[in-house]
Amino acid sequence: MPRPFGLALLLLMFLQGCSNNRGVPEAPPEPEPLAPPVGSVRLETTGMASVPLDLGIAVFDQGLDNRQDGARVFPTVRKAESLLIPVTLSTYLEDSGAWGAVRVVHSDDVFMPLLVEGEILRADGAVLELQLRLRAADGQLLLDRIYRDEANSADYPVKPGKEPFEDIYRAMSNDLLRIGKSLNDSRRQSLQRLALMRFAAGLSPASFERFIAQTEQGGYALVSFPADGDPMLQRLARVRRQDDLFIDAVDEQYSDLRGEVEDSYALWREYNFELQRFGDDYRSTAAERKLNARRGSYAAMQQVYASYRKVKIQEEDLRELVKGFSGESLETVLEVDDGVFRLSGSVQDRYLQWREILTRINALETGGQLPNAP
Repeated sequence: MPRPFGLALLLLMFLQGCSNNRGVPEAPPEPEPLAPPVGSVRLETTGMASVPLDLGIAVFDQGLDNRQDGARVFPTVRKAESLLIPVTLSTYLEDSGAWGAVRVVHSDDVFMPLLVEGEILRADGAVLELQLRLRAADGQLLLDRIYRDEANSADYPVKPGKEPFEDIYRAMSNDLLRIGKSLNDSRRQSLQRLALMRFAAGLSPASFERFIAQTEQGGYALVSFPADGDPMLQRLARVRRQDDLFIDAVDEQYSDLRGEVEDSYALWREYNFELQRFGDDYRSTAAERKLNARRGSYAAMQQVYASYRKVKIQEEDLRELVKGFSGESLETVLEVDDGVFRLSGSVQDRYLQWREILTRINALETGGQLPNAP
């Protein structure tokens, strides 16, 4: 059997199997934008306030439950992005010079004066769309906005030290900076103290719950605060510094993870950008293709198969590329007062282990009962 005829037969079988009287198979529709692009943004900077606020950035919600129809999502990559995006945002916030400690934390279980929460709405190399919230320690929602940035051909290949979506990070940093500057010193001090008391109440409810109250709206209010020089406050400050050791260690591990996957992630985004651009071209030229080649002809089947093959090859390349994304089972080693603690498991498990250690340390030093003691 001549090769052209054999190929034509295979193409005919493929065309019948994948389209069967439905026309040329189309690429997934483009998801609807949820916000306008941020455009070109310049990073705003300022000097640190007299009462600097610490800022936490929680690992982002992966957004897999709310993804739009047509969105192409690789769960392994999305899991990595839920870490990589907060780490990248933290570098812009630090460059703004407006904050105290900026830490990427594993969840909102970590009590911070201000906590950034985010959800990934779209991240495919062509578009980055995020929902960002800023919540204060008293529960007040200070920011809730969707940000969108679009890449272009000049952004790829990604140059060392560059970020294709730098404008979206600048826009988010600028909005957070604006809100931070709007808080006066009294409010800043109140949030710092409230975060500390909420942390303390988790360690020793009997000793510290009296300093905070829950509001009718479900928030928190600072009722009172221990006097300066109070031994209880001094012990608490030391335990809090030990807790910061864990948070800083995890934050450093997240930064290391970003460094390890940076090159692979840049390649993945470039691949996905090209695939997205191909999909746009595929949709825009579908009608023309039908006109140029008679449906059912050998030329038409060749065009369909060539397009299908290119998509499948790139998707297989992407699957191979994302296999290396990890970071869930790292070990955290902490040295506290000449003692070495090795914590393993997921980040959430490690933090629960660490809080249990701190709770026991606090109980031994104060002579108090453990929260779970009979």
